[in-house]
Amino acid sequence: MDHLIQETSEFFNRHWYGELPVPAWNFDWNWKGPVPNYLLGGLYALFSDESLVYIGLGRSSVARGISARLESHVLAISGEGDSYGYVPQEKWKKLGVNRLATIGFPPQFSYLSPALEDYLIGKLKPSANSVGKSIP
Repeated sequence: MDHLIQETSEFFNRHWYGELPVPAWNFDWNWKGPVPNYLLGGLYALFSDESLVYIGLGRSSVARGISARLESHVLAISGEGDSYGYVPQEKWKKLGVNRLATIGFPPQFSYLSPALEDYLIGKLKPSANSVGKSIP
């Protein structure tokens, strides 16, 4: 996680010129309730314990931003009633995913989210990402 935060900070040092606060990763979600930044465009990171497995993009041009992508690509509903929550879909379960983090962008800066995704995949080379690993 430290490398993810460090490389994200480096990206924003190069590309953030707004007066709004710099977006930050949220690692606090416990697989229940709304995903942090769920209405914003941004990125999500999947971890197996402390190892980064995957970085993905949730665009704000789609209703519900990050959550729409997570619900179709990453999350499965688990339980009912008061025990309702989420688990990783089978693909991610097999890779040991047990932690999810998100970073959301204010709408006027959401165009930077695909650039951050490409940058982080190139720098961190998550094991399950297959595109973009050639950035030095």
